Parts: sequence; C-alpha cells; structure tokens
Amino acid sequence: HHYFKQINLSSMSEAAAERITSTLDVANMLPVIIAIVIVILSFLLIKQLGRTKGNNVILYGIEGAGKTALFAQLVSGKEVQTQISLKENTAQLGGTPPVTVVDIPGNVRLRSEVLNKYAKSARGVVLVVDSGEFVENKRETCEALFEVLINSDIQKSRCPVLVLCNKQDYEMARGAGAILATLESELTVLNDTAASLVDDSGSQKTLFPRGTEVKFEKVSNPLTAVGATSVGEGVDIAALKQWIMEL
Repeated sequence: HHYFKQINLSSMSEAAAERITSTLDVANMLPVIIAIVIVILSFLLIKQLGRTKGNNVILYGIEGAGKTALFAQLVSGKEVQTQISLKENTAQLGGTPPVTVVDIPGNVRLRSEVLNKYAKSARGVVLVVDSGEFVENKRETCEALFEVLINSDIQKSRCPVLVLCNKQDYEMARGAGAILATLESELTVLNDTAASLVDDSGSQKTLFPRGTEVKFEKVSNPLTAVGATSVGEGVDIAALKQWIMEL
C-alpha cells in the first residue's frame, strides 16, 4: 500500500510540475504577446490616421483653363466674368461633411506655392484642362499635373486626382481618354528630365526612377478623367459634382 501511495504522490508531483511549467511559459510569453498586439494596433492606428480626409477640393491648372468659371458654377451655379487670378478663391460647399473649394491661380510662379498652402488638407485635387487648346498647352498642362503628383502632402494623403477636361463644347476639343493618354506620355518625358536635375537640398523630385514609363495606375493617388463645360448654353459639370460627392 505504501508503494502505491508513493507512486501516486510521485505522479501527482509530476503533473503539478507540468502545470507550473505551463503556467510559467504562458507568463513568460505574455509580454511578447502584449508587445505584438501593441505593434499591430499602432500600425492600424497610423494607417487610419494616414487616411484621414481633409476638407479642401483644390482646382488646379494653367492660366486660361477655366478654373474660376468652374469655381463660380460650383459655388453659385452662375456664369461670371472672369480674369486672370493672382490670388486664390475659396468658398464652402454644403454637404456631409461640407468641403471647401479652393481655386488656385494658374500663374506658373504662384500656383505650386499656393498648392503647398492647402495640400495638407486636400480631400481631392481637380486638374482643370483646356480641352480646346490642349495640343498647344500639353507641356505646361503636364507640368501642372506633375506638380500635383510629386507634392509630398498630396502623396501622403492619397487623395483622388481628377483630370477635368473642360471646354468640351469647343470644336477642336480633345476627349478625356485622348488627353489622359497624352498626359501619361508627356509625364514619362518630364519625369526623365526631372531625374537629371537636383534641387537645392541635393535631392531629386521625381515620380519614378529615370527610364520608367509613367502609368497612372502606379502613382500614389487614384486618378480619373471626365469631360465638362463650364460656360455657355451647354454648361455641364455634373460629373465633377458627382466626383466631389463621392470623395
């Protein structure tokens, strides 16, 4: 009997030791598990903060593209007499949540500086293109788009970019698809040129490494194109309004 009691006690001791060891293993692993959970939660939080939407819808482009006429149609639904702007126009649109439309002057010396002012709060950027004179202005129009796409705040926000092909009522107006294809081709050349230049800080400002063919599906910001007409009897900015509503 004493023999069996000794065996039973021995077995119980081994079982208890295993339970203690198992408990210690879990206790040792607990800090590791907590650390992993904290890292995952931090990553998700940072990712979510990175997606925080601003409230600015920015109208951008070269002089004469029709930005201010579009601004007036969006804000008041009316056609107004416009002139070359040297200062931005801003107005709030209703909606949930409300957005602020920012009409940035097209002057080549001013526009990128003003863009920097509003880029951190960008909800979306509209590149306004003069479809009627696109062939003559394709280089400068491409430069304006390049300025948007290489802006660090615009890239970080990953806000949508809309190429708005304005003045579709013009006889020589190019369609949205043709304009988008030409801009892709021009951006490849412009990107290669920028890759050979170095700014004052010693860094390059490019979309892709030199020699890379630019494709819009590879840029940081989702990019689409639509047609529009901002003045005259055939005013049509429905696609722009819909795009803003979906931001």
